[in-house]
Amino acid sequence: MSAKINFRDYNPKQIILFPQRLNKDIAGNDPVRVVDAVIDSFKLENFRKLYKERVRRQ
Repeated sequence: MSAKINFRDYNPKQIILFPQRLNKDIAGNDPVRVVDAVIDSFKLENFRKLYKERVRRQ
């Protein structure tokens, strides 16, 4: 049994690179959903305090 391959239309004048809602194209049981959940569970407040956003001046 082979996987079904879907090709998207080629449009060199497209405005965006990715669809606006990638979520609808990812299956509910796709492993990437587990990775997404794990990353969302990280507590990054302390990390953000250490590396404050800096403005780059020209």
